[in-house]
Amino acid sequence: MSEHRKETETRAIEEPLLKGTSHKISRRGLLASIGAAGVVLAAGGIGRTSALPVSAAVGTVTASVYGGGGDGSTGVEHGIWNVREQGAHGDDVHDDTAAIQSAIDQCAAAGGGIVYLPPGVYKVTDTLVLHTSVTLEGAGVGAWDIPFPNRTKLPAASELRFTGTGAKTYSLTYATDLFPSGGVLTHTDTLPDHQDAVYSLTNFRLGDASPGQAATVRPFSVAVYVPKGSQFAAIRHLRIVPNFDGLNGYNNKTTFTLGDEWDVGLYLDNAQDIAVHNVQVVGYWRIAANLIGAGGLGTEYNNAGAERNRFYDCVFQGLTGVCVRGGDLYRSLAFGGTAGNYTLDIPWWSSSPLGAAGRIKFGSKTLDYTSTSVSGDRMTLYGLTIDPALLGKVGDEVRISPYSTGYAGSTYINCYIAGLEHASKRAASHNAIGLGVSKNIEMSGTSLRGFKFISCTIQGHEDVLLHLHEAFDIQFIGSYFESGARYDGKLGGGRMIAAPWRNTTQARGPYPSGQTNNVYFLATECSSVDKAPKFKRQSSVRYTDTGFFNPRYMFDSYETMPQTSETDFLLKAPLSARTKLQNGEGKDALAVTPGANVEIFGAINQVSGPMVLESKNGHELRVQGDVKLRLAATGDAVLSANVLPKQDGTASLGEAAQRWKQLHVTEGIVMMTPDGSKTYRLSINNDGTLRTELV
Repeated sequence: MSEHRKETETRAIEEPLLKGTSHKISRRGLLASIGAAGVVLAAGGIGRTSALPVSAAVGTVTASVYGGGGDGSTGVEHGIWNVREQGAHGDDVHDDTAAIQSAIDQCAAAGGGIVYLPPGVYKVTDTLVLHTSVTLEGAGVGAWDIPFPNRTKLPAASELRFTGTGAKTYSLTYATDLFPSGGVLTHTDTLPDHQDAVYSLTNFRLGDASPGQAATVRPFSVAVYVPKGSQFAAIRHLRIVPNFDGLNGYNNKTTFTLGDEWDVGLYLDNAQDIAVHNVQVVGYWRIAANLIGAGGLGTEYNNAGAERNRFYDCVFQGLTGVCVRGGDLYRSLAFGGTAGNYTLDIPWWSSSPLGAAGRIKFGSKTLDYTSTSVSGDRMTLYGLTIDPALLGKVGDEVRISPYSTGYAGSTYINCYIAGLEHASKRAASHNAIGLGVSKNIEMSGTSLRGFKFISCTIQGHEDVLLHLHEAFDIQFIGSYFESGARYDGKLGGGRMIAAPWRNTTQARGPYPSGQTNNVYFLATECSSVDKAPKFKRQSSVRYTDTGFFNPRYMFDSYETMPQTSETDFLLKAPLSARTKLQNGEGKDALAVTPGANVEIFGAINQVSGPMVLESKNGHELRVQGDVKLRLAATGDAVLSANVLPKQDGTASLGEAAQRWKQLHVTEGIVMMTPDGSKTYRLSINNDGTLRTELV
């Protein structure tokens, strides 16, 4: 087929969609028009659980089978629900909420399929709830360049524009700011006119707890909600954004307001195997653009999990760009009680999520408690039927989310993750904005492990790029972190925060609990980013304090193997760690300490070649700090200790300078005749005469 013919036929198929009309063509007609080369694409585009794009071209969809057919068929017959056929207008005037939700519900009731949003701006005033095996698909996204406010943000081909004030009917019941466990940090390098003195995990409870009464759950609004237990749903090729005078507010660099009030853009609540592709969740979300939760409080959801969720080619922007939270964890403080009524003490504070009775997990067991009491900043749980001393020791972790299969296998690929990034280039913590500290990524919670960020950009001028607390096996591969300057030229934040192990001297909080473990930065560049105290602070950030990035175990190829010279290959350890070289069996051979001292654990075997030591000041041989031998730059050797032959009771050399001039031997000198046949002892009598005797 000629290039001209292919272009003509493609335009004939796409043009009605791009104009926003409801032109219909049957699936049979579509396949006939695009020929054999298009069969695979069209067939892949209507798969019920496929996460593949319908078209490789952003902003277009090549399968207009998403509408009804001229032969009297409808998209529904092909497993496709076109929201226009359900009454949606896509004109940003009519409220399309009910029509879109109706299409989603019908699709779910039929066992799954595609809910298609032809090009247009869809005004939505309430939460859209997605379900298992339903794919919500638009016709593409549009220009939304976050780091450059001068570049105009334009409507998407398919845009869900959330208007008004979102109803606060959703919650994440088991996640708080983890104040007693170290989730709230004090920041001393504050700026004038900024509310930036506290770095805190997002608190999903209100601070109104009282003895016997848990803190109230913090309700929030959600644009698109994926409920507990949902699987194999997908969202692709569309934008999710709060209304802000249409999009005009996002292009206004002089205003400090935030547009219509919505808290969360996309909430995956104990949902797994969800695919999100080519989706922009952007705008000024008051809590998070992308929120993921796993686990449950008590028996909220016995098979909770959020594994294998995938995000491709997406953009996230909000007070927190990507927020992943599981259940809280606290330090066990004391055991007590008697058989049938054992007790366990944990921290208590104003946002405590535990009520008068409930369930926790300690060690390997899930334990019910029947009552509580509070004394100061401690809560005692009563009625435990198993002695906690049999399950662990004081200081071990108590978890309040017993049910979770975790997050393993979840991946972000080629995504752009931002914080609030207001067009005015004021930080979210600026008094003119008033939202407090903004973060690009926040992750903490029970069974939170196995996330990969591949070829992602984590960028912005907000305070915190990454905040990890209880998080394991987090990988950043081929990604990029960067912090930019603010409106007044002030250097940006670029903070990285990672909790140390609870039992180290660096542990934080009144009762430290949790840790960041096994964090990997592979081929991941960091520009103007603060990773102190683990690594030397970059000169392009404004902070002077000790820093907050102190994961327990980690590897950072950017820091470990920096490219700073054309002639030297460098291996660098974190500031507080020694670098060790081991053999294949894991035995230590060589180490370089934080003080740049070399430690040798095995023997030095010179195979060939000279051992050459070069120094302007000479070398010293020390034993635990005391100099025993000094080789001066002139070549002289100076001893400050005895040199003893192999057997005891013989002469020493080196105790006093005179001993180089005088020979002191207690029992004489023993020597042999040249032919080796006889041995004599040579000594001096008290009168000075020499004496020899045969031995």
